[in-house]
Amino acid sequence: MSTEKIYNLYAIFESKILKKIGYAFHEVNGTDDEKIKYLIIKVEEDSKKMKTKEIPLGFTLTIGNEEKIRGISLDSYNTMLHNGTTGFLFEPFFVESNSPKDPLSVSTAIVDGIIKIDKRLEFEYMPKARPFKSIDELQPGNYLEIYTNEEGFNLDKLLYDDFIEGIQIMYNNRKYVSSLKLILSAIDSIAFLEFGDERDIFKKWVNEYSEMSKLGITSDELWELRNSLLHMTNPYSRKVLNEQIQPLQFYVSGEDKEQLQSNVKFKYFNLKSMIDVFLIALENWSESYNLNREKFNDFVERYDMIISDSRYKQLKF
Repeated sequence: MSTEKIYNLYAIFESKILKKIGYAFHEVNGTDDEKIKYLIIKVEEDSKKMKTKEIPLGFTLTIGNEEKIRGISLDSYNTMLHNGTTGFLFEPFFVESNSPKDPLSVSTAIVDGIIKIDKRLEFEYMPKARPFKSIDELQPGNYLEIYTNEEGFNLDKLLYDDFIEGIQIMYNNRKYVSSLKLILSAIDSIAFLEFGDERDIFKKWVNEYSEMSKLGITSDELWELRNSLLHMTNPYSRKVLNEQIQPLQFYVSGEDKEQLQSNVKFKYFNLKSMIDVFLIALENWSESYNLNREKFNDFVERYDMIISDSRYKQLKF
C-alpha cells in the first residue's frame, strides 16, 4: 500500500459563526478505514499545530443591524456538509499543500476554542449539489433584544409583527379565506406557546382566553373548521360530514347580521367580529404574563422554535 497525504480539517466557530478554517496533514500507509482512525486519534494534537485561514471571500453574514462580516452561519455550514460541498472552503489548503486528487479527510468543528465531537457523521464524498462559491446571508437579530426596551419585553409588538400583521394584510386586501386561515393557524401556534405539545391545546386556549361565544360558536365547532379549512380549504371535516358538528361559514360585514347567524345547514359568523374577538383574546393571553412571570421561561424556550416572516433568514448564492 502506497503512502497517501491525508487531512484533518477544522471548521473554527465563534459562537455559531464560522470565521476561520484550519488544517493539518499526514503522509501514512494503510487502508482507508485505518487512515480515518489515524486522523481521528490525531484530531486534538493537530488542532494545536494546524494552519488557519479566514474563510474564502464571498461568504458574508449580516445579523440584524450589525455590520456585514466575513463568515458563515452554523445552519449554512451544516447545509454544505449534507450537500457534500464544504470542499470549496478548504480548496486553498489542498492547493498550497499539493494534495492528491480527492484527498481523504476528517472534518471537525471547534466552537469557541473547544473541540466538538458529539457524534460522527459520514457523508458521500461526491457533492450532491454545486459548490457554493459565495453566500450573502442575512439573519434577523435576537428577538429578545429587538423587542426589549426600558419598559421591559414588548410581547404585543412581537405578536403583531409575527401574527397579526399578516391577518390584517390579507383582510384589507379582501383575501378573506387566507385571513381566516392565518387566524386559525395563529391560534395553533399561540396555544403551543402557552401549553406546549399537548392534546386539545387549540380548544383549551380558545376556551381559556377568548369569548367565541359572542359569535355564537363553540371551540369544538371552531376546531372542526380549523381541521377542514387548513387541510382542504372547505368547511367539511369528518365530524361535520357525520353530522356530529354543525359546519361554520363566515360573512364579511361592518356589523353583525343576526338573521345570518344560523340556518339549517350552516352556522354563520362575521369574520370582522372574529378578528376582534381574537385580538382581545391575545390581549388576555399577553396580560397573563404580567400575572404569572414564571411562564416566560417556557415562552422563550418554545418561541425559539417558531418560524416567522420577521425572523426569516435570507440567503443569496
